[in-house]
Amino acid sequence: MMFEGFLFVIHLFLHTYCQLQVVAQCFINLLRWWRVNKWNADIFLNQTKNLGKIPGHVSLMFLEEDTPVEDIVKPIVWCICLGVTTISLYDYYGRLRSKKLDIDKELREYYSDFTKNCRNSPKNQPSPRIQFVSVENGRTDLVYAARDIAQDLLNGVVKEVTKVNYQNYHKVFRNDHPDLMMKFGIHTTLAGYPPWPVHLTEIISLPTCHMISPYNFLDCLNRYFKIEKRVGK
Repeated sequence: MMFEGFLFVIHLFLHTYCQLQVVAQCFINLLRWWRVNKWNADIFLNQTKNLGKIPGHVSLMFLEEDTPVEDIVKPIVWCICLGVTTISLYDYYGRLRSKKLDIDKELREYYSDFTKNCRNSPKNQPSPRIQFVSVENGRTDLVYAARDIAQDLLNGVVKEVTKVNYQNYHKVFRNDHPDLMMKFGIHTTLAGYPPWPVHLTEIISLPTCHMISPYNFLDCLNRYFKIEKRVGK
């Protein structure tokens, strides 16, 4: 009898736990919907019109595991709305590159929703260059660049190596270095990010990209504009 009562308590506990999980997931979905739908491109751009010169190249570094694709594309869309010309997406292992099709699909859907029926929709702006970056674009990219330079010198394709033509051997970050990096995650690290493109980059950390809102993004931009730009100092 006592054993049956114990089993009943366990069953009741598990049933309650499962119900709480369903309620929690419904709350998270409702909160996500509210965060997305209370903003649109008009409201967003109105909040940014007096900020200052928008960075031309923004790098988004994702250090978290299993970030939902719908959260990954949000800061990309907000960068597009601002007129950012180059967006670099970085994760250490290059998993984002393998999700390119899913990211492209979710990006189109969220961009359409965010700019729907908006007067300030940036549809006439040229499409930005979106590039995927991983640790392979660090030392490995340098090795490949050195190999290609040596081969071209031997073949007489180039007579000497200058700063200008050296940049052309990189697969990414040729003459376009990030002005701003938004780093998502609690770890204080560049996680193998190629060091040479970010020597003048302003790096701002956010604890997470999960359920990110335009408010979080705008707060990051405000912090960026309050930083005294180093410009080689």
